[in-house]
Amino acid sequence: MSNTLEVDSSISSQTTIQQSTPLTEFQNIVGSFKLNRGNYLEWSQLVKTCIKGKGKLSHLIGPVVSKDDPRFVVWDEEDYQIMSWLWNSMQPEISRTCMFLSTAKEIWESVCHTNSKVKDAAQMYELKTRIQNTKQGILSITEYYNVIKSRWLELDQYQNLRMKCSIDAPRHQEFIERERVNDFLAGLNVELDQVRVQILGKSHYHLKMKPLQ
Repeated sequence: MSNTLEVDSSISSQTTIQQSTPLTEFQNIVGSFKLNRGNYLEWSQLVKTCIKGKGKLSHLIGPVVSKDDPRFVVWDEEDYQIMSWLWNSMQPEISRTCMFLSTAKEIWESVCHTNSKVKDAAQMYELKTRIQNTKQGILSITEYYNVIKSRWLELDQYQNLRMKCSIDAPRHQEFIERERVNDFLAGLNVELDQVRVQILGKSHYHLKMKPLQ
């Protein structure tokens, strides 16, 4: 009797696993991070990573397959699935605005056009102000560095800088790094003044750090 129960339990467990759909998996990942009016950058990065992991990123950024293409039937089924993934990863007031678009790419581009704030002057000003006001306080140096680094990365996304001259690019990168060292040092607690002075006393300094504990 016990052996029978164990087998039945195993079958039940396998059935549960098989019932886990790709949509369920996707919702489990992004369910607690739905797109709203203030988190587009983080949401887009999470969605792109998840969909690329499924080998379907071309549905967002690649060409739409023609109805005359022999691959269309399979591609179309996959695209409808990704459309449902996208809708379920948004707050209802946002998903309603793109509910009647025809492809996952149309949804992706519409949401990007509406919510992306790349080169948005007000958003960049707000971010730069937050960076300048970021202080170590009760945080360890590692925690403080991680907080300010996340804000630098967010600023990079909004600025979207692309240097065309190969000679100027390294100089620009060095300028950015020095500015960020200054941001970081300015927010350190006063008891670390000696460390600040030592770093600023060097002719070249970069923030490729293994933070002090």
